[in-house]
Amino acid sequence: MLFIVMLFTSINLQAQDSSKVEFKGYIKDLQNVFIPNPDTSVWLSDNTLDNRLQLTYYPLKWLKFDVQSRTRIIYGDFVEMIPNYDKYIDKDMGYFDLSFLWGSGNSYIAHTALDRLNATINFNSWQVTLGRQRVNWGMDLAWNPNDIFNTYSYFNLEYPERPGTDAVSVKYYTGIASFAEGVYQLAETWDSTSLGFLYRFNTHEFDIQFLGGKMRTDMVAGLGWSGNLLNAALRGEVTYFKPYLDKTNETDGVIASLSADYSFSGSWYAQIGGLYNSFGKTKNSGSISLLEPTVPSPKMLSKGKYNLFASVSGQFGPLITPSLSAIANPTDGSLIVIPAVSVSAADNINITLSGMILTGKSDTEYQNIGQLAYLKVQWNF
Repeated sequence: MLFIVMLFTSINLQAQDSSKVEFKGYIKDLQNVFIPNPDTSVWLSDNTLDNRLQLTYYPLKWLKFDVQSRTRIIYGDFVEMIPNYDKYIDKDMGYFDLSFLWGSGNSYIAHTALDRLNATINFNSWQVTLGRQRVNWGMDLAWNPNDIFNTYSYFNLEYPERPGTDAVSVKYYTGIASFAEGVYQLAETWDSTSLGFLYRFNTHEFDIQFLGGKMRTDMVAGLGWSGNLLNAALRGEVTYFKPYLDKTNETDGVIASLSADYSFSGSWYAQIGGLYNSFGKTKNSGSISLLEPTVPSPKMLSKGKYNLFASVSGQFGPLITPSLSAIANPTDGSLIVIPAVSVSAADNINITLSGMILTGKSDTEYQNIGQLAYLKVQWNF
C-alpha cells in the first residue's frame, strides 16, 4: 500500500515540475534454495518479491527531500519452518519504528520498511541532513571498521543500499576534496546512542580521514585511507574501541582492514584483503548466521580474529558478468565461497545466478551448515 501511495504522489509531482523530482526503483524476484546437508534429499526453498522505490524532491535549490522504501513479500519453507521468522524481518534498528509488517500467514510475510526519510539543507559550504539517512564513513570494500553508524554484513548480498540510521548530520566542506562532519544518532538513552566527528582530506592522491567519538558504550578513534599505489588501489581502516563504563565486562580492542584492488585490461577486476578483529576468537568461534546477516557493531564484523578475502570479476562480452569471491578464516581453516554470474537480458533487466558454499568443520566461523543457491530476476525503472 505504501509504495502505491508513493508512486501516485511522485506522478503528481512530476506532472507539476519534472525537473524537481527524481523517481526510480526496481522490482526483483529472488528464488533461493537451501540444502542443509550434502547427502540429504530434503531441500528448503522460498521466494522473495522485492520492490524498492526512491523518490527525491527538490522544492528549492538549497533543499532536498529523500524517501526510499523497501517492500518484500516472502513465502516458502523458511517462513513456515523457522520459529518467529517474522521477527527477523520486522526489526527496525532506528530510533523511529519505520518497519511495517502488513501481512503474515503460516508460510508468507509481507513487509515494508522506510530506510531513507530525510531532508538535506545546503547553504554556502554547509550541508545539514535530518532524518533517516545513510552515514557512510567506510572506505574499504569488504569490511568497514570506521562505519560506526551503519555497520553492514558482506553476506547481506541482496541489500546493496544498506540500512539507514536516524541521525542529524552537519558537514562543512573545507575544499574540493575535504570536509569535516559531525553526526549525532538518536537513541532512547545516552548509552545506546552514537556520535562522532570526522575530517577527510586528500593528499598525494590519497583520501585520508580521522574520526573520533562514541559508539554506544565505547569511545572510538579511527583512521581510514583510500588511494592509488603502483597502478593499484589501496584502502584501509583502523578503529580503536574502549568501553567507558566500569560495570561492563568488555575490554578495549582494535579492528583493522586492509585491501588492494586492480583493474586489468579486458574489463577484469581483482581484489584481495584482510581483517584483524581483536574481539574475535582463534578457535571455536561458532558459525555465522545466514538467517540474520546483520551486524550491529564493527566489533562483530567477524567471529574470528583473522579473515582473508579475495574476489575476481569480469565480462564475457557485453552481456555476461561472472564473479567469484571467497572469505577464509585461516586459524580454523573454514571457508565460504560465493560464485555468481549475471546476464543482461535487456537494458533494464538482469538475471543473476549465485550461491554460498561453506566448507568449515563444526564450530568454525564458516561451518558447513548447508549450501545456498539464488536465482534473481531484476527489473530497474
